[in-house]
Amino acid sequence: MQASAAATFTDNVGVVTHLSYTNTPYYTQFPQILGALQTLGVKHIRDGYYPWSVTDPIVLNHLQLALAGIKTSYVVPWNQSTSPINIEDFAPEVLDMEALEAPNECDVSGGCGGTGDAGVANAVGFLPTVFGAAKELGIPAVGPAFVLQASYPDAGNLDAEMSINNLHIYFGGRNPGSTGWGDVDAEGNSYGSFDWWLDQAKIDGPGMASEITETGYIATPATSTQYTVTDAVEASYIPRTLLLAFSHGLKKTYIYELIDEVSSPGYGLLNSDLSPKPAFNAVKNLLSTLKDSGAFTPGALEYQISGGGAMMNQLLLEKKDGSFWLVVWLEQSSWDEVNLAPIAVTPQNISLTLSSSYKTVADYQFNSGGAVTAFNQPMTGNVAALTVTDQISIIEIAHR
Repeated sequence: MQASAAATFTDNVGVVTHLSYTNTPYYTQFPQILGALQTLGVKHIRDGYYPWSVTDPIVLNHLQLALAGIKTSYVVPWNQSTSPINIEDFAPEVLDMEALEAPNECDVSGGCGGTGDAGVANAVGFLPTVFGAAKELGIPAVGPAFVLQASYPDAGNLDAEMSINNLHIYFGGRNPGSTGWGDVDAEGNSYGSFDWWLDQAKIDGPGMASEITETGYIATPATSTQYTVTDAVEASYIPRTLLLAFSHGLKKTYIYELIDEVSSPGYGLLNSDLSPKPAFNAVKNLLSTLKDSGAFTPGALEYQISGGGAMMNQLLLEKKDGSFWLVVWLEQSSWDEVNLAPIAVTPQNISLTLSSSYKTVADYQFNSGGAVTAFNQPMTGNVAALTVTDQISIIEIAHR
């Protein structure tokens, strides 16, 4: 099995922020927000572009992000008075600009001079502004994300005006590996699944790579609202979302969003008082466990997994020191999103067989609180016996 670099996976993860929401902690408690981003371990945020002055506190906050090594993908609102040069002049003021994104959800937002066909047309008409600035700055131009299925064929082929496609993927309280729950597209994939969304991306950017600029769950300690989840379920689903997105070839995945705030209650990895939810802990521990640095060419590992059933999922990563990190989990639903009740997931016993050149070192098991516990993973000969659940486990594998 060919491995991917662990650092490539961790660099794939970002989070959405709203630094311009002046009535939220994003603005009033920015030092704590910066600290939370550093604790989380992400190096990428997604936020909005506005022509602030160089002395505006929001610009100064972006400068602090840049100093901390955190880069921003700027969503450019639809505004016919915005020119490429406006954006190009803004970039050296903030120093954290790594990508520009087309206006957000123009088919439903109402912020693009209309909705539906009119919103889509305005978004497409605005793309030369975003693409022109991105080209001059030497950064990616992220295309428009749409909500409605009809918007993708309405927009048509946008290859000439973007360098990466854009998707917003939400699962409505379902597990991220869901095979979908709506109409089937021409390729036989059901609405809501990763494959369905990637089919839509092929309409606007045939052969072009895509990223997810929004994904996440509405989560609270307990819930009475359909299609939402509990904090404990989110702690399982969010890491799996990141792993599945990477496995599907998505170039970046931004979690929506960092904190619970007035416009999107329940979506945050942090509560409104900036205390961490279990999903925050889970992402932090996932990124810290797989943290690595330095460029290298990942290799392959010969191994075999027996057992686990059809829901068994895996992702093989390698660090620069030559160690392999095998992430395993059962991609099953642990929550009934309609009746708001937990679903029992039966743990599965598996056998991991390695060649004589390798051995298992440790098993890092995650729990519903987002915590991770590491313990020695013994082998009998070349075989390790493991138990896999709907919470991820990461198996560290090293040369003998």
